[in-house]
Amino acid sequence: MKKFCLPLLLLLPLICGADERILIFHSDINVRQDGWIEVTETITVRAEGSRIRRGIYRDFPTRYRDAYGNSHEVAYEPLSVLRDGAREDFHTRKVGNGIRTYFGSSNRMLATGIHTYTFRYRANRMLGFFDEHDELYWNVTGTEWAFPIDKASATVVLQFDGNATILSTDGFTGPMGARGKDYIARSEGPARVTFESTKVLVPHEGLTIVVAWPKGLLSPPGPVQEAAWLLTDNINLIAALTGLVAMFSYFIPVWRNFGKDPEEGLIFTRYEPPEGFSPASLRYINQMYYDSKVMTCAVVNLAVKGYLRIQASDDPQSLKRTDPGQNAPGLATGERELHDGLFRDGGLVILDDEYHELLGKARLAHRRSLKRDYANRYFKTNGLLSVPGLVIGILSAVIALNVGLGPTPAVIAVIVLMVIFFFVFAALMKRPTGLGRKVLDGMLGFKDYLEIAEKDEMNLRNPPEKTPALFEKYLPFALALGVEQRWSERFAEVFANLRGPDDTAYHPAWYSGPWNSRDLSANTSSLTSNLNTAISSSVTPPGSSSGGGGGGFSGGGGGGGGGGGW
Repeated sequence: MKKFCLPLLLLLPLICGADERILIFHSDINVRQDGWIEVTETITVRAEGSRIRRGIYRDFPTRYRDAYGNSHEVAYEPLSVLRDGAREDFHTRKVGNGIRTYFGSSNRMLATGIHTYTFRYRANRMLGFFDEHDELYWNVTGTEWAFPIDKASATVVLQFDGNATILSTDGFTGPMGARGKDYIARSEGPARVTFESTKVLVPHEGLTIVVAWPKGLLSPPGPVQEAAWLLTDNINLIAALTGLVAMFSYFIPVWRNFGKDPEEGLIFTRYEPPEGFSPASLRYINQMYYDSKVMTCAVVNLAVKGYLRIQASDDPQSLKRTDPGQNAPGLATGERELHDGLFRDGGLVILDDEYHELLGKARLAHRRSLKRDYANRYFKTNGLLSVPGLVIGILSAVIALNVGLGPTPAVIAVIVLMVIFFFVFAALMKRPTGLGRKVLDGMLGFKDYLEIAEKDEMNLRNPPEKTPALFEKYLPFALALGVEQRWSERFAEVFANLRGPDDTAYHPAWYSGPWNSRDLSANTSSLTSNLNTAISSSVTPPGSSSGGGGGGFSGGGGGGGGGGGW
């Protein structure tokens, strides 16, 4: 017998706990002329000391998102709590997107049995204003109760000045999103209606009601008020917008004082590049940063000068060191470092992953050499001046993403604008110096010569004779300035009729690979793009809606939340 009773004694708390429930949940809702909702909830519960030990709690959502993802915060004021007609202690704390109100005291246990709580509170910004009607779309019980609700009901009274008339009603029962109709609605006058559930609401089911009345009985908030609410509800958006404005306020004067380019000088067609400047150095100064094409045009220039041979017929492509001879042109700034870096381990470099470390070090040596000789002297990046703007953007983004309801679409859009804004101004902060401006003026005059149309060549005074040597000499410069196609087109006729010593078509000595003298433009495009691709890859290591008219559901509208025992 003892063995039989012991398990029952152990299960007794669970059996009793399972019977904890809400016997009656009734809500009296008064809609006032000023738009406030005054609510008195009468909640009768059976407590068995399992989950309901000190009392119950009531959750009320205060933050929502509208159809555009913006935060919408309602006013909510708990007023009083009674238990069995006597005053009861209560306290609140923020939880999730709302406020939890605890009925009872943490240092006093609740006697088992049936207790009735009367909870008074008021809320604002709960009404919907539409084109043809206004309404209260109200989640009476909430759908987050952990207990079944035997009977749920609500009485709505329109306390308006003058003759208030209820236009229509609707309701929904069930879990969040359901559209159940297990309720009845009973009119008790032109401005009073009562809703009652017709079945037990199991845990996480609730009752939601909709009451509509004609327009004109209440004044909707004006556009100024709506705008004020939008701002106060969306602190995260304010933080993001403040950051954007602060970045703009910082960068504009800084750019005017330190980033604005000096004006161009007199630019005229020149038949030679600025003296002492290589193709790579001109591209570097023009862009004010180093990219893979800077290295590519340096490699082509080394080939044209006779220091290496581009072997495009190999798979993968390779660079072979060659003897330039005694009369070869000298190497410009950075070209010596690049050449020595490429061939430090031998006379052949294969443009594939196996050589990525060697190629990467050669590229780094080339970049450092150009930076040492040209950065700050010919242009200034003003990178440090962009740091305060970056700090402003990061701080405002961090704040915006961690207050309110978090990252809304509007906040994300502003942060994206800040990122774009920062990179645009960081680029604009780069500027050529006065000395750099003179070099760029000469470069633009030379570029004008490289890309001049054939029909305009007759207007040039004493231009150089178009020969293969001239084409090859300036091809790296055309590549550096992005006009290699136009430069090749100018020599198409020359190369089409040109024959080598053995009566074969002309082919550059510094290049082995497919070459069609009758389609020079295609040759140049293939040579430069394939080489640039090979170099680039090989230097990198592998590896808001109405509740009525079909738009409502259980759990929708204002109010709601749920509750539990504590």
